[in-house]
Amino acid sequence: MLVGVLAAPTHAARQESLTVDEVIARASAYVELYVTALSTVVTEEDYRQSDFRRGRANPTRTRLRSEFLLVRLGEDAAWTGFRDVFEVNGQRVRDRQDRLASLFLDDTTTAVARARRIVEESSRYNLGNTSRTFNIPTYALSYLLPSNTGRFRFDHDGVGCDDHPSAWNIRYVEIETPTLTRGYQNINLPSEGRFCIDPVEGTVFETEITLNHPAFGREVPATEAVASVTFASNPDVALWVPTEMRERYSQRGGSRTSSTARYGNYRQFSVSTSENADPAPDSTGDR
Repeated sequence: MLVGVLAAPTHAARQESLTVDEVIARASAYVELYVTALSTVVTEEDYRQSDFRRGRANPTRTRLRSEFLLVRLGEDAAWTGFRDVFEVNGQRVRDRQDRLASLFLDDTTTAVARARRIVEESSRYNLGNTSRTFNIPTYALSYLLPSNTGRFRFDHDGVGCDDHPSAWNIRYVEIETPTLTRGYQNINLPSEGRFCIDPVEGTVFETEITLNHPAFGREVPATEAVASVTFASNPDVALWVPTEMRERYSQRGGSRTSSTARYGNYRQFSVSTSENADPAPDSTGDR
């Protein structure tokens, strides 16, 4: 009992003496190791989407179940996410198998290009007409990589988030161009949002991104996109992994799409990939 009484103030004192820059440095070191540890993980995604349109009494809904694969392409890269839908609204659209994982265990020189074709095939099941470029649950973590932290301004925004009362909430704004996320006709889309971080260990418990895309005539309406992700410790892969991703795409004029994706059945395997294996220029995910 005495040990516990003495330890608590010591931990609190360690937090109080930290600066935002120090906490970000610890989170950056954590993410740098995490990229390697999570470099090849496959999970099952339960993705529920609702599309609300002006003039409609009820939204259109869909439920997609997919194999979701996270792969690191090259030593200096973050993750690329590949989604392979195997069930739509309870109906099987293909056999349930680790089709994506099998690609990277087979011929890695063509695996990425073949996986992208699977992603394009699966993207047709998404609701709404907004192109989704950050619906990868680890997307925001790439902002904390050492090569990227200098692109952002970080500010301490209080203590405590959900099940982590001593974690720091840190707001961020992307201040450098070209931005990491690009929009229609390759325009800059500065990100802003929040991280929930253990200030001592650097563990990231929650991420949030907000993007505001301007209108382009009648072709592209002004759109606000928000994505938040929660992480939990998973004994199967001995990591803090994404458990839930919530998205909202709100277009000027009334259309809105909201989604919730939940993740489970994590499995990890070993592959080797080449940065030159992917001829496609965009590696931010599917629509």
